[in-house]
Amino acid sequence: MQEPITEMVLEAPGGLVRVRAHCANGKADRIEVENLPSFAGLIGVPLEVEGIGTLSVDTAFGGDSFVVVEPTLLGIALEVDEAQTLAQLGVKITNAANEQLKFNHPTQAEWQHHSFCLFAGPLERDAVGLRAKSVVSIQPGKLDRSPTGTAVSARMALLHAKGEMAVGDHLTGVSIIGSEFHGKILGQTKVGETMAIRPQISGRGWVTGTHQHMLDPCDPWPEGYRVGDTWPRNK
Repeated sequence: MQEPITEMVLEAPGGLVRVRAHCANGKADRIEVENLPSFAGLIGVPLEVEGIGTLSVDTAFGGDSFVVVEPTLLGIALEVDEAQTLAQLGVKITNAANEQLKFNHPTQAEWQHHSFCLFAGPLERDAVGLRAKSVVSIQPGKLDRSPTGTAVSARMALLHAKGEMAVGDHLTGVSIIGSEFHGKILGQTKVGETMAIRPQISGRGWVTGTHQHMLDPCDPWPEGYRVGDTWPRNK
């Protein structure tokens, strides 16, 4: 660790991740990472959701694929008291999007699904930039405790496509429990032939545990084993 800034590069399945850690008193206070290029998909398309009716939704990619809906259309608040309803509604909306809409990733033809539903709260403006609640519903029916970095990236891509954010602008995403991620548009790029943004996400995490994986040189099956397909799968 070097104070006040520690820089590092991590190798991850998605590629190299460049990290800037803002450090003080022997601890990392804030981490900045540049996420994958993010882009808008469909904007303002109708989606029929059983028990709800027709909604106007957007789709976007922020490192994962989202169907995005404004909670005001549902008459629901992004508050803890509504958590169960939001989790269940989000799954219904995601399933409806996967039945009626196809997500088109410009460079990954097999990516045709929507992973999550993002409830995108009303935008406000503070001294830094834009600010909004960001609540993500995850299968089979739970909510992220964070604003979700991929969701904040996806929303910035949508706001940029709609002319509501420009390069250098900031968006603070606030989760259902009040935790925050701070997003910034670093620049523009392309994914295939699709215009995209370079999103930066900053926030803070805490270590909750450590674990060691070990390979014994005497173990005859150091890479594990597989007998048929004994692990159940949810289809």
